[in-house]
Amino acid sequence: MFNPDGTFLIVSNDKQIAVWDVQSGQCLRTIEDQRSHPWDIALAPDGCTLVSGNEDGTIKLWNIHMGELLKTLRVPRPYEGMNITGATGLTDAQRETLKALGAVEDV
Repeated sequence: MFNPDGTFLIVSNDKQIAVWDVQSGQCLRTIEDQRSHPWDIALAPDGCTLVSGNEDGTIKLWNIHMGELLKTLRVPRPYEGMNITGATGLTDAQRETLKALGAVEDV
């Protein structure tokens, strides 16, 4: 996708987002999220804010010029914040599923 004035090309692969200068062909910056990979990207009308929809169900807002994360949006998950530290009778698979649904565990 191009920014509004066509000077930058913004592309996403399975692990990162890259911002390219169209005139020079140089990669200006990459944006990489260590927690989840972007599935889709869009540029806000201001041309400065990049929006990424990520595999972990979050929506992230990025400053396209600095490459920094501005905000993470997430719909509350069913077990958000439930502390399962010390819970017994759970298999490893159940424990990981609960964590994927928002549960936390003190290590």
